[in-house]
Amino acid sequence: MIGFILCSITLAVLVQNHNDFLKLLATPVALGIGLTIMAASLLAGYLKKAPTMIWHDGFASSCLLVWYAYWQPQFGGDAPMFFFFPLYFALLTSIVTLTLINKSEYFDLESIVHLRFLEKHVRFNISVLVGFVLISLLITRHYALYPIAMTFFIMRHTMIVCLEIIDS
Repeated sequence: MIGFILCSITLAVLVQNHNDFLKLLATPVALGIGLTIMAASLLAGYLKKAPTMIWHDGFASSCLLVWYAYWQPQFGGDAPMFFFFPLYFALLTSIVTLTLINKSEYFDLESIVHLRFLEKHVRFNISVLVGFVLISLLITRHYALYPIAMTFFIMRHTMIVCLEIIDS
C-alpha cells in the first residue's frame, strides 16, 4: 500500500507546515472525489477487476481524504490528530509491508499453517472491516474509532496479501 503510505506522509507534512493546499482538501469537492475513488476501489475489488493490493490501496487512500475533508471542518486544521494519525498509518503500514509482506515468501511451513488458521477463524473478514471503516468515518464523536478501524483493516490486508504471495 505504497500509495496509502505516501498519502499519509503527505497529509502529515501539509498539516505540520500549515500549507494552503489543506483548504482545498477540506472542501466538498475533495470529499466527493474521495468518495468516488472509494466507491470505485470497492467496486473493483468486489468485481475482482483489480488486484487486492491495488483496491486496498485505493480504498485506504480515499478514506484518508474523506476523513480529512469530513472531519477537518468539525475539529479545525490545528487538531493534533490530523498530524499524528497519518504518521501512525504510514509507520504501521511501512512496518508490516517491510517485515511481513515482503518476507512472506520465506515463511516456514509452521508459520504458513498458523497464518491460514488465523485467516480461516478470524471473525473480521474484509467486508466487515470495510463497513467498520466506513461507519467510523461517520462517527466524529469518537475520534479514535477511525484509527482503530484502519489498524484492523491494515492488519487484515497484511494477512490477505501474505497468503496471496505464498499461494502464487
